[in-house]
Amino acid sequence: MYNVKINYGPKIDYRYCNGCGMCYQNCPLDVYGWDEEKKMPTVAYPGECSCCCLCEVMCPEMAIDVELPLHALLDFGITPASISKYEKTPLT
Repeated sequence: MYNVKINYGPKIDYRYCNGCGMCYQNCPLDVYGWDEEKKMPTVAYPGECSCCCLCEVMCPEMAIDVELPLHALLDFGITPASISKYEKTPLT
């Protein structure tokens, strides 16, 4: 078995997630799991994500950010050096 780190797909910012389950219920590829103890979604299968961004669009709290894989960025003409990481700030 190979241990491969997936660095793309949905990322949940639990500071904003309210546990509504929209991402878990509506993901067409079942990328999400559900933590019964915390009543929160988890990203169970990031490698299965097709980056359709449905979860990101449907999240009422904007707690999900779908990171595109390198080949998708290059297809759109986006160089990795042009992307800056940003910190989400709460809406006031």
